[in-house]
Amino acid sequence: MRVFRRLAIIINFMTLVFSSPGHAGCNPGYESCEPSAHEVRAKIEQLFNAAFLTPHSIVSLEKLDSRHAETHGRKIFEMRFLAVINYSGDKLICRIALCPDMHNYLVETDEAAKKATIAGWLFFEQAERGWR
Repeated sequence: MRVFRRLAIIINFMTLVFSSPGHAGCNPGYESCEPSAHEVRAKIEQLFNAAFLTPHSIVSLEKLDSRHAETHGRKIFEMRFLAVINYSGDKLICRIALCPDMHNYLVETDEAAKKATIAGWLFFEQAERGWR
């Protein structure tokens, strides 16, 4: 009996290790499927890198709210987030005047601490393999 339990535990552990949490259960009709934390972080880094000229790094990232939608046969995932970044230099500088990449986001900077808090929405579309 003890050998059977150990074998069952090992099989369960291996199943968890080799499953893909970012894409697990994303078949049609499964509403709780959402982008992985890695996909979310990569999209936010891409957004911040496109917007800011000042070198920066994400300190924390928090999902505040999310929802699924379907429009024109496409599955959409919308997520409200709050990110805190550290930056170097005197000010957080945009690549282009008025930072058009960030016009729908709330950006609050603390120049003394060289931190910025950014809140906004991310939108993902479910593709054949994952989210984009």
